[in-house]
Amino acid sequence: MTRDMYGYRAAMFDGQPGVHWLRQAWRALRHYARQAAEAIEAGDRLRQVDMIMRADRLLTLLTGLLDTSEDAVLGAHLQRIYTALQGALLRANSLNDAAELAIFEQAVDELSRSMSAEPLMSQPA
Repeated sequence: MTRDMYGYRAAMFDGQPGVHWLRQAWRALRHYARQAAEAIEAGDRLRQVDMIMRADRLLTLLTGLLDTSEDAVLGAHLQRIYTALQGALLRANSLNDAAELAIFEQAVDELSRSMSAEPLMSQPA
């Protein structure tokens, strides 16, 4: 079953996916965090919850796309990062904390910059 899942993922991306396509998703996460923070400041609880839910759903989707097989180091690291980001969303929503969303946005921005700059590690020969 797992082998089939990873075969599907490779076919979905016409080969092994790079990380470049993730930038759009990370941009959306930052947008949702900004919108939620604005909603908190405005006291608009419905918009706050909507934006946080959108970010949470996107993180869930991104987590589902990760290659977390034994040999996949990057997938496991991103899974931990995404889980921590989801925790930040939960805290921001339950505490109505715009500052927590600013930290969330900074973390996603740093993730995007670090993943775009250089390869994380060399590929095994």
